[in-house]
Formats: sequence, structure tokens, C-alpha cells
Amino acid sequence: MRELDELLAAHKVARQSRERCLLATLVKVEGSSYRRVGARMLMTAGGGRTSAISGGCLEAEIQKKAWWLTEQGPVIQQYRTSTEEGLGMPYGLGCSGTLHVLLKRVSEDDSDWLESLGRLRTDRTYAALATALTGPAIGTQWLFPAEQNNQRAMQAGATVQNALGRVAAQATSEYLQLDGVEFFLEALPPRQRLIVFGAGDDAKPLVKFARLLGWDVTIADGRTHLATEARFPEATSVVAAPPAELAQRCAIRGDDAVVVMTHSFEQDQALLGAMLAKPLRYLGQLGPRQRTRELLAAIASESGSPLALDRLHSPIGLDIGAHTPETIALAIIAEVQSVLSKLDLAGVAKTKASATGVPA
Repeated sequence: MRELDELLAAHKVARQSRERCLLATLVKVEGSSYRRVGARMLMTAGGGRTSAISGGCLEAEIQKKAWWLTEQGPVIQQYRTSTEEGLGMPYGLGCSGTLHVLLKRVSEDDSDWLESLGRLRTDRTYAALATALTGPAIGTQWLFPAEQNNQRAMQAGATVQNALGRVAAQATSEYLQLDGVEFFLEALPPRQRLIVFGAGDDAKPLVKFARLLGWDVTIADGRTHLATEARFPEATSVVAAPPAELAQRCAIRGDDAVVVMTHSFEQDQALLGAMLAKPLRYLGQLGPRQRTRELLAAIASESGSPLALDRLHSPIGLDIGAHTPETIALAIIAEVQSVLSKLDLAGVAKTKASATGVPA
């Protein structure tokens, strides 16, 4: 979701300078598409453009016509990217799909919910957005959770508000038909956070890759001379504390991904033992199999209870023949992303399997 954060930042700058904005949102796809629904692009009256809704071929066409298409209000435009014979390939995409794109000039109300969303993301809050796709209120949007005294958000009604709460909690988007109006209910989960226990030199490329993906990254280590902001300027936060306090100081949540790579057997033992007791989205331990077996044996002996090993990834990272800090970091990030994607897809499949649209 790095693009969303960049879009929110661009909108904030435009609002401060009183520059008019227009938002293009991919709200539905028939067939194939380079991007998923929810992809956005922000355009300014001065010709600025942030983010994208396709592979880069459709944006210029949208930017060229969006302003006059929205003179009378929000509209949903269809863009066909099929390569079928006789249809041509007007936008050079060739994805064999039809993209439904909501074009909407950003009003003061829209600016308010965009800035509210920015605050929710800063607080790492699970959010959701309802967009009316049909009916007289087409293009109207409601953010959940609404900030206090936000009367416009409450106009969505109890049914939509309840559906938004469900979507936010499940982090899976869906469509809702209500009184003849179709709504796109989009989950807006917080940025993924990666916690790296270990502040050695090999953690530096790991931070770079994770930040490139838009993740928040916390570096934590018991060695104060290693865990410093000067050594990790790209990290979101750096925590230096005794090993026994690190987990608590990091305020770990179940949706975090954690990598243990202190290169200290004592620190790894304390941290891995604490992490195995948490339902994390990802947990990886750096080091050869024999060292990890010794760690687990020491943890089991100390705890005296069975260990939840089904979530542990060790040896850490995808097998790509990694042997340098950079390739090892790439292997780790690739594995984390793979695990997170499978969990997200499992959630989507579970939601779709329910006849009522409510996750089973």
C-alpha cells in the first residue's frame, strides 16, 4: 500500500496549496487486469499525477479526458483492454479485461475523509471505504471508522456501516446490493509492519527492501551500539533495550511479521521463545537448521511445554541460492511476501465462499 500513502501525501500538498484534484479509482474488473480493484490515481489541475490504475498505458488517456468527463459530477468509465480480433487494443494493455473506473473531482468532503484515512494509517487502524457505484448518489464515499462528529459518514446507514465494520475486520473487499444501489466495500488494512530482531550489518538491506514495499520496519536489539538511528536511517523505528524487554517495547501485534537474526544464541533463544507464543502472520529464524534445532531444544527445555512450530520458517527465506547480505535479504522479503499473500488470498476465498457475503 505504498502507493496509497504517496497518494495521500500528494493530496495533502495539493490541498494546502488549494490546487484542484481529481481521483480515479478502479472499482470493478471484468476479466483480467494488471491492477486489482482499489487501485487509485490522483490528478491535479496543474497536470500532476500520483500512482496508477494500470500498467502505465491507461493513465494518459484518463488524465486527458477526466476533467471534462466529470463536469456534471462523478462518472464510471469503462476501458476495454481485450486483444480479441476486431476489437483492437486502444490502450496497449492486452489484459483481456474491462476496467470500470470511477472518476471524481475531489470535494471538501472527499478531502476530509482522505485526511482522516491518513490519520488512521498513522495509527495502524483497520479501515474500510464504501463507494456508491449506481443510483443518484454515484461516487459518494463513506469512510469507516468515522471520526467523531462526522455526520456525512453516518448518512451511509446502519446496514452499510455494519458491512464496513465487517470488511475492515476481515480485511477483504466485497460488493453490496442495497435498495437497488450497488456499493463497493473496500478494505483498507494498515501498512504491514516488519520487526527485525537484530541490528547487524545484514539487517540493513532487509530494511531497504521492506521500505521499498512501503512496510513499516522496526529494528530491535539488545546491543545499544548497533541499534541506532544512525545505522538504520530508513527504519521506521529503532528500539534498543535488554533482550527480555524488547518484545514488550516493540508492542507486537498478531498482524506483524517478525524476523529473528541477532546472531547471538542467548538473544535468539529469548526472542524466539517469546515469539513462538504469539499468533504472528510470519515468524522466521535466521541460521542453519542445526543451530535452530539447538535453539528450539533450549526453549522447550526451559518452557516445559510444546512449541507452536507450524508458524516458524527456518531456514529463513526462499531458496534462491542466496549467500550475500543483499540476496539473503531478498530471499527473506520474498518469503514474507509469499506467506502474507497466501494468507490474504485465503481470506478472500473464505469470504467468497459464503453465500451471504459474510465471512464464514
